[in-house]
Amino acid sequence: MTTLRRGARGPEVRELQQLLINWGYNPGPVDGIFGIRTEQAVRLFQRDRGLAADGLVGPQTWPALLFQQPGGQLYTIQAGDTFYKLAQRFKVSLENLLAANAGVNPNNLRIGQVIGIPAPGPGLTRTVSSWIPYWVQTQAFQALQNQAELFSSISPFWYQLSESGDLLAFSGAEDSSLLALAAAHGIKVIPLISNEFNSQLASSVLNNPLIRQRHIQNILNKVSQMNYAGIEIDYENLLVSDREIFVVFLQELKRALAGLNKLLVVTIHAKTEPTGGWSGAEAHDYVGIGQNTDLVRIMGYDYHWRGGPPGSIAPAAWIDSVLAYAVSAIPRNKLELGVPAYGYDWPQDQQAAGVTYDEAIATANRYKASIITNAQLGPHFTYTANGVVHEVWFVDALSFSTLLDLVNKYEIQGICIWYLSAEDPEIYTAIRNKF
Repeated sequence: MTTLRRGARGPEVRELQQLLINWGYNPGPVDGIFGIRTEQAVRLFQRDRGLAADGLVGPQTWPALLFQQPGGQLYTIQAGDTFYKLAQRFKVSLENLLAANAGVNPNNLRIGQVIGIPAPGPGLTRTVSSWIPYWVQTQAFQALQNQAELFSSISPFWYQLSESGDLLAFSGAEDSSLLALAAAHGIKVIPLISNEFNSQLASSVLNNPLIRQRHIQNILNKVSQMNYAGIEIDYENLLVSDREIFVVFLQELKRALAGLNKLLVVTIHAKTEPTGGWSGAEAHDYVGIGQNTDLVRIMGYDYHWRGGPPGSIAPAAWIDSVLAYAVSAIPRNKLELGVPAYGYDWPQDQQAAGVTYDEAIATANRYKASIITNAQLGPHFTYTANGVVHEVWFVDALSFSTLLDLVNKYEIQGICIWYLSAEDPEIYTAIRNKF
């Protein structure tokens, strides 16, 4: 930018005057004329920023006007710096760092160049976590990297229960890049162990005291070896007959983890009353689980699932009832609501295929389908391909925001997103606004 002084005229002076107004100073009319009132405003701005109050707008003053935000700072590029490394160092999102330096080419940084480091995002009143499935771990890494300052913890799908009580590693388990990203931003890593919806597998481990203790010891060994913040148990579709032994297992595991100062997180099926309408939900004893864990995550999605008829994935009225029951059985400060970020595409009379927000929008555009927005049920549309009628339901920032309102209504701990890389990018604005 040109160095400006009193007497200068033109569009750069007009930009200067508008920037001064944005910062709360009065340069007079925005007329592109650098007069005495503009000079006075510049001097005041310089004085307040600790700059030489000479009234000249040059190499020191322009960066402060353009980049430095309240609570932020200026930074001089050093050898080896990249925007990604700086975002990690200063604990800001890459997205916000780029936005604060809109005129800077991140691929052509020069040593000695001055950029602005925005202030870290305001502290949230609720926790934001996410599950990271191994099959989209690469895409999820990018999503996490762009919004890292929002997340308190992540739970990557890294381990599977085995009949012997061992932990079998999924593809991508213990990924060093993901661990480094989390460490750089102070995000707790709490990997998940899955029984892959296998009720008999879980039953055989839980009901054999020797194998159950072996399983607990294997968990302790892995958590210690990798220095995880804790472990998440995601044992779904349990037998109703295993309702009590599952709580015994959690009680034993929590006691063992507490000795290492590690957390126990448990994922449970959503329901609106104790039985829940099907065996898997009934097998999750909300009261017993709540008493023997540090954090409970309720899967608040798949109200309509891929194997059933099309419809809303997480209708707000259902989530309201789910949370009403949950807080009656589990302390609010131990609860996170699992919120969906994905969608389903149901071909007529067939099983649905999962879709991301971007895929749903692309499909609607491709077939010129009109999307019906609905804050309570989520957006949806129909289209015809190869003579087959499809119905698509998914989640956008508007319907996601409605679920955040319910989290606030019941004053629970926070949310866990299923799953990173499927989401409407605008959900992060909703999270900042609501939390």
